[in-house]
Amino acid sequence: MTDALKVGLIGAGRMARAHLAAYTQFPDRIKLNAVCDIDENAARQFAEEANVSRVFLDAEKMLEEADIDAVDICTVHDAHLPQVLAAASAGKHIFLEKAMGRNLEECYRMLEATDRAGVTFMVGQDLRYIPYTRAVKRLLQNRELGQVRAARCDSIMNAKLPCPPGHWMLDGEKAGGGVMITLTIHMIDLLRYYIGDVRSVSGVCKSVWEAMANGAEDIACATLEFENGAIGTAFSYWTVARSPSAIQYTLFGDDGTLYTGRPTAETRLQQVGPVLMASARMDKPEDEPINRFAGFKEIEPVREGLAGDNPFVNEILHFAECCQTGEEPISSGRDNLGTMKTIMGIYESARTGRTVELKSL
Repeated sequence: MTDALKVGLIGAGRMARAHLAAYTQFPDRIKLNAVCDIDENAARQFAEEANVSRVFLDAEKMLEEADIDAVDICTVHDAHLPQVLAAASAGKHIFLEKAMGRNLEECYRMLEATDRAGVTFMVGQDLRYIPYTRAVKRLLQNRELGQVRAARCDSIMNAKLPCPPGHWMLDGEKAGGGVMITLTIHMIDLLRYYIGDVRSVSGVCKSVWEAMANGAEDIACATLEFENGAIGTAFSYWTVARSPSAIQYTLFGDDGTLYTGRPTAETRLQQVGPVLMASARMDKPEDEPINRFAGFKEIEPVREGLAGDNPFVNEILHFAECCQTGEEPISSGRDNLGTMKTIMGIYESARTGRTVELKSL
C-alpha cells in the first residue's frame, strides 16, 4: 500500500476550509502535516481543527523544515507566483487554487519552474470533479448530443456579501481582474473540458460597483469561438441585486441539449445544479411530434473513480494519486494555460474593442 502524500497548506482561509474534509476523511491517502498562514490565529485555529502540530508563519520556512511532499496553495492571487516558484525550487508537488496567475507571464513562469523541477502541478478547477461533470463528459464522448454547436454559461452572484469594500478579490492588481478571473474562470474551464480549446474571443467588461478597484470588473460578457467551430457565450454579473439563476451552463448539439438546473440542498456544494438532457436517442415514438422545449430528464451522475459528491475532496484525492503515479492531472497547470489564455484574451478584447486570436497570446 502506498504511503499517504504528506502536504503543507499555505493559506488557511475560506478555500482551505473547502479542502479540509479531504485531509480529515482520507488521512490514509493524503495527510496534512503542516499549516502556514501570515495570520497566526488563522493558522493555529485551522491546525487545531485538522489535528496538525506544525504551524508556520512563513511559507519558505515551512518548505525547509516541514516533513512534506507537496503543498496546497490557497492564498490571494498575487501571492501565487512566488509561492509556486519557491515550492518548485524545493522539489514539492503543487496544488494551486485558481486562478493560476494574474497574467500569462506569471503562468508561463510557473510552468517553466515546475517542468524544470519535475514536480506535479495541478490547478484547482473543482467543477471538473463533480459526478455530474463525469456523466456529461461520458455523454459527449458517446456523442449523445451529436456535434456540439454552441454553449452558454452564466456566473451570477452578489459578491457584496462575502467581499466588503477593500477585499482583495475586488482589486484588479491583487486578483488580476474581477468577476472573469475569480468566478467565471470556473465555467470557461468547464466548457473547455467539454468542447475543447478556444480559438478566439471578444468581450466587454464593466466596473459598476464603486468598491471595484484598479480596473476589476463586476459585469462582463464574452463570445467564444472554439477550435472545433462551436461558439459560446459567457455572461458574468458579480454584484446582482436579484437573479432567478446563479452558476449554470447549457450545451446545444445536433441531436440534443443539456443544461444545469437550480442547485438543490444536495447539490449546493457542487455549485451547479443537476443536469437535465433531451436527445434524439431518448425520444420515443409516442412522444411525436417532438416538442423542442420538452422531454428533458435528469441524468444520472457518474461517481466511478470519485470519493463522493464533494468536488473539493475529489480533486485533492486526484492530486494525491497523480503525485504518486506520475500521471498528469485532469486540471494540470499545462492544461489550465488554455483557460488562462481565454480569460486574458477576453480582457484584451475588452481593452481594445477587437476580437483576440488566442494563438497570439
